[in-house]
Amino acid sequence: KLWFLCRVRVHQSDIEKIENIDKWCRDLKILYLQSNLIDRIENVGKLKQLEYLNLALNNVAKIENLEKCENLKKLDLTVNFIAELTSIESLRGNEFLQEMYMTGNPCAKFENYREFVIATLPQVQRLDGIDVTNTERLEAMQSLKSIRESIVSQQNDYFIQQQKTKEGTGGRWYTDIGAEAQSSSETKPVNELTPEELKKRNEEFWQTPVENTPETRKAIHKKLEEEKAAVEEQRKGVRTNEVPKRETVLEREGKRLNLNQAKWPFRLDDTTDVNSVTLEVTLPKYLSTHNIDVDVQPTYVKIVAESRTFQIVLNEEICPDKSSCQRSQMTGVLVLTMPTVKQTIVPQKLDKKPSFRDENSKLVKKQPAKSTAYLEVDPTNKPDLDFSNIVNNSSKSMPMSTKRTVAKEKVVSDDFVDDPDVPPLF
Repeated sequence: KLWFLCRVRVHQSDIEKIENIDKWCRDLKILYLQSNLIDRIENVGKLKQLEYLNLALNNVAKIENLEKCENLKKLDLTVNFIAELTSIESLRGNEFLQEMYMTGNPCAKFENYREFVIATLPQVQRLDGIDVTNTERLEAMQSLKSIRESIVSQQNDYFIQQQKTKEGTGGRWYTDIGAEAQSSSETKPVNELTPEELKKRNEEFWQTPVENTPETRKAIHKKLEEEKAAVEEQRKGVRTNEVPKRETVLEREGKRLNLNQAKWPFRLDDTTDVNSVTLEVTLPKYLSTHNIDVDVQPTYVKIVAESRTFQIVLNEEICPDKSSCQRSQMTGVLVLTMPTVKQTIVPQKLDKKPSFRDENSKLVKKQPAKSTAYLEVDPTNKPDLDFSNIVNNSSKSMPMSTKRTVAKEKVVSDDFVDDPDVPPLF
């Protein structure tokens, strides 16, 4: 489904007819059809959202079938074969049309061409890349009737001249390339001509003076297609003496072989870690990773890059599903880490710590008990003071008595008066 497309580019595609675009892309806004072989504007009436139509460098001879393109803002018809300038009157209903290009058409050479266009289409603000001024438009609209009569006369004269030119050459255009040569020379198929005959016919074709007409453009396109097909046929039939390259031998008698076509530096390490194999391959730094194909198998590794192969056979069987592949963005080195199938249990070395038994063992030296320290005082200064006997450490001292001490009653004086209003003191 193409209904969601808003922009389509089909330029330089040798299109000769516009078809199916109005059925497939209803919401189309921009359509590029330049540099094709389109003769007629058709099948675009249902494109209600179309804003820009480019038909430059085609064979269009008349402006038509654009009335229903309601949102058309820009129309490019540069270098076509539009001689019927009055056909622009069909665009009066396209009120949003602001920009038009018609340079390189026969009608662009008519006298008062610009005045007729800007007076007939007042909504156009820019014609052939030049802005339209209000003064220019007013002057053109004042003399539109006389200008239209002049335009009609000029385009009729152009059609009569073209008809006479064609009738004077026996019903064909004198600009038809190769017409005389085909009538006088043998009309052999291109694939049956020798290289010399083909070269001669091509020189006659390209050296004939011609004018730019729809028939000329079609003839040139047909000639280019014939030459292209002839060159392809000759290439298929030519035999070369080149010796085909010898096929790369990756396997012999069921055994894989080591191969390094590009001479890439590499390093295979299977000793640092007994449980894995590491392969480092130095690939070109600016080689895109998307162009590298790595194939890891249990017994070998294969790397293909830039149509060159690197293959190495492993000494140990590895696990492809557990392998990893990384590449350095700075150096381009490719590192493959591949665990082996046979895993070896390696004892881990732990840091030695003192055990509980060692801490409480008798072999551990105990610190000596702290001795009683005395304050040394010079006995000559104060001989009457003996600080060593401040505390009696004698073991013969009696323990503290456990008898309760009875409080003695206080003797009351004779002047004491027992006042009942005074609370008792404790």
